[in-house]
Amino acid sequence: MENTLLIISVISSIISLISICISLIIHNKYEKTMKKLGEGKDFSKMLSEYIMQVDKLNKRDDQIIQVCNNINNELSHCIKKIGLYKYNAFGNTKNELSFSIALLDRENNGIVLNSIYGQDNSNIYAKEIVKGKSRMKLSDEEFEAVQIAINK
Repeated sequence: MENTLLIISVISSIISLISICISLIIHNKYEKTMKKLGEGKDFSKMLSEYIMQVDKLNKRDDQIIQVCNNINNELSHCIKKIGLYKYNAFGNTKNELSFSIALLDRENNGIVLNSIYGQDNSNIYAKEIVKGKSRMKLSDEEFEAVQIAINK
């Protein structure tokens, strides 16, 4: 019985030694592979530095996105749509020198200007446009200029 236990112990020890040798061989191959990948440098350190750089870029991307959102908000209030309607106000001139021009932002807010040209005088009128509508009654020409701008 003692011999059997001794044999089992020796076999266990041999198996343990073989396992340790195989583990060392695998570890050495792993180290060589990592040095090849890192071109002689510590690959894990290089990987950590790369991850830090990616994190910095992600933070920059967030900042760029924020700046773009701010610009987009500012641009929503800029003139984006223009509608021009020319006409002959009195029928006594050869050219259509009277006009209505609508200047609107992205949400159809802005103004409509109406310039009425006559041989003796010329007048310009302005009306506020909110969401494509005016609180004041629009002339047919002003309405047409607003519609041209909205439909662009």
